[in-house]
Amino acid sequence: MVGLPPSVVRTRLRFAALAAVLCSMTAARAQYPGAEQPPASIKTGWDSIGKDDIKKWMAYLAGPECAGRGTGQPGFQKAAEYMAARFKEFGLKSANPDGSYFQGVPFTRTAVVPSESYVELVGTSLKITAGKRLAFTGASGDAEAEAGVVFVDANGDAELNDPKVIEDKIVVFMGAQPSRRLRSQVTGAGARMIRVVDSVPESPGAIRRKSANAPPNNPGRTLSTVVISREAAQELAKACKADLAQLVATGEEASARAVTGEGTLKLVAKVKTEDIMVPNVVAMIEGSDPVLKDDVVGLGAHLDHLGESNGQIYWGADDDASGNCSLLAIAQAMAKNPEKPKRTVLFMAFCGEEMGLIGSAHYANNPIFPLDKMTCLLQMDMVGRNEQTQNEKAEDNVDTIHLVGSKRLSMELHQAVLDANKYVNFKFEWDEEDVYTRSDHYNFAAKGVPIAFVFSGFHPDYHQPTDTPDKINFDKIVSTARLFYATALDAANRPAKFKKDPPPTGGG
Repeated sequence: MVGLPPSVVRTRLRFAALAAVLCSMTAARAQYPGAEQPPASIKTGWDSIGKDDIKKWMAYLAGPECAGRGTGQPGFQKAAEYMAARFKEFGLKSANPDGSYFQGVPFTRTAVVPSESYVELVGTSLKITAGKRLAFTGASGDAEAEAGVVFVDANGDAELNDPKVIEDKIVVFMGAQPSRRLRSQVTGAGARMIRVVDSVPESPGAIRRKSANAPPNNPGRTLSTVVISREAAQELAKACKADLAQLVATGEEASARAVTGEGTLKLVAKVKTEDIMVPNVVAMIEGSDPVLKDDVVGLGAHLDHLGESNGQIYWGADDDASGNCSLLAIAQAMAKNPEKPKRTVLFMAFCGEEMGLIGSAHYANNPIFPLDKMTCLLQMDMVGRNEQTQNEKAEDNVDTIHLVGSKRLSMELHQAVLDANKYVNFKFEWDEEDVYTRSDHYNFAAKGVPIAFVFSGFHPDYHQPTDTPDKINFDKIVSTARLFYATALDAANRPAKFKKDPPPTGGG
């Protein structure tokens, strides 16, 4: 502004100040047109919920460090420690009597013993032990197989002209990925398949819920998920005197070829099973009212996703790093807001959801706070994308979200969500996909706790390695966090807990 007359400078400064105020007001409002201004009592926390923090949290939770957050895998533990560190940073207390932010959930891990698990060419010095060149990625029980060896390659959705060539053999598949038809041929021929990969993945072993009713070990599964490095496969072919040049495709659109090797191949897998604990992350803001603080408002998301499988990472940005980012945003907002909740607010990041709602079931059966003291559970699962189906375009769902289950146990809770939505203005869709039983809230609802579950809808990247942060609608996560921030504070501060409705009669 150098060289401008003082009167012009003053005028521009006034306009700049006015623009700053208007921008601040816009930022304080929700994401969608027609929303009302939030009340002053929640405004400080409301304004703290923004995309910059959420993008930072998302980058970690759906990034290389956490490697898909598979329950029992190292990436999940890193994610759990990250969530606990953020809760502590915000000033939330441990919800556990032992002072930690972790509630251990019992699992078992079955993993191969590398020194006792191998593939060898019988009668020769060739023996490849489990490790960087060989892995039994689905090991769930001791297993052994001994048979002749056949090397197979295919392109397209091809199958062998004569499946008898692989009957009762060990098949080393040299291609990138065997087709469904070829896998069916292997199974039908009573053969075992070893799949060749460019990089053998580290396997954390098979993780299962610890239960007296757990299924027995399955040796067949162990030998159905064997992978070997390309270098080791070529070494094996040389020892078997198998000419891999004969497997080169001749240009047909789809073809499959087989070359039989000399000698007998032996596969041996020895496994060990150990008990492990995988954490739910639990933190709380203690209620400010000496009487009402014994009641609890719950907020939840599932921290796990599919993790690493056969060398592929399933990142789980929407499912459910998005819900955990929303959970963190609400925790930070409540911690920053001057007016504290009267009831205790409990934040829960569950393990094992993808394995059958295991972490939430453990909490519901072993609650830190009595469930009859829980006024509601607000659950967030997949809240970072625009629904995209064969009949709906993503751009048509920028401001939509599914509200699930809120009418089933307490219409007062349902109305509280609708009231909070005045400040956000989501266009609610209902339980069109029948997902009421498919996320962690269900374990609480089954025990009579009123629940409200928000879910932004399915999309083509659901449960795929392509569920990545670059596809996230961060405005939607902000709006979700603001919706349940306002709902949770209403639940925490109202004079009485939500009234439960009587169950329907007459099959209604």
